[in-house]
Amino acid sequence: MSTVSLSHSAALQRDAPLLDGPALHHQARHNAAHYAVVAPGANRPVFEGLVDTVQLADGLILHRVDARDLQGVAVHANLQPGLRIALTVGGRADVSYGGRRLLLGPRPNVNASGAVVALTQATAFVRQSRRGDIERSVSLTLSEAWLEQRLGDSLLPCLAFTREHLSIYPWDASAAAISLAEQLLAPPALEGPLWRMYQESHCLGLAVEALASLSGAVLTPATAGLRQRDRTRMEQVRELLESGHADEMSLTQIANQACLSVNTLQRHFRATWGKTVFAYLRDVRLDRARMALERDAISVTEAALIAGYSSPANFATAFRQRYGISPGQAGRRIDA
Repeated sequence: MSTVSLSHSAALQRDAPLLDGPALHHQARHNAAHYAVVAPGANRPVFEGLVDTVQLADGLILHRVDARDLQGVAVHANLQPGLRIALTVGGRADVSYGGRRLLLGPRPNVNASGAVVALTQATAFVRQSRRGDIERSVSLTLSEAWLEQRLGDSLLPCLAFTREHLSIYPWDASAAAISLAEQLLAPPALEGPLWRMYQESHCLGLAVEALASLSGAVLTPATAGLRQRDRTRMEQVRELLESGHADEMSLTQIANQACLSVNTLQRHFRATWGKTVFAYLRDVRLDRARMALERDAISVTEAALIAGYSSPANFATAFRQRYGISPGQAGRRIDA
């Protein structure tokens, strides 16, 4: 068993395919935390995919994970005081703050799960995963100074929460928040200042929803104007898309299933889930293809057909844009 030092910075690249012990050891430091990675193999890669951290502003830090564990890794850290906002949109995250364990990740009928955790003092953190585990998470760290500068005394319930050590609030993120997290994990090709602006704007959107939920504030969602019957229909449409039965259906056929016109379906679906019907269906099919690659060791051509692509090359491009890794990397088998 070996221990590899990992100090957070903006240094881990967005599309770095393999993160190994020596690479993690040489990352630069910042003052949020110092991490130690414990893994069975000292000189073998520990994660495959995306693992990076960037300090976007003084007191605002973004951490992204879209990776597979290659060994069975435990990450230990001593976290500095601040508010943690975590949202896991794929796989699972098994984490502990000061001995309090959280299991985050999609569950039946729940597309993602999140949590808000308050730390008022340095706290031990542990992230544990098993070989082959996938995690797709976005986490924010907000310092006390950052919160006070932006909130003042305007959100007293929220501030009271942040001042109680190890307060934990389960966050049921909206479809819009999940979409923001997905976009942070599979962003457009931007460089330099535009890339940082893109990251910061999405992080602020996540922070607004999490803090508003925490404070008891009621944001007016796009679905506020929908009747309960229409919201129920959109739930049913989503279930249809996720079931696989709509894979070969036209938009008109899907609208007929919902007893709506195409225009009404598109308007209500976007208002409820933050994307068009076919954008949602494309993402669902890509998720199915990724799961088949990881679990069943199918070929890239077979995965392309599951995702609805006749061209493996076009599938590979869409796959990398969404997940930051190639289909071949996702399907790589781990030697027993």
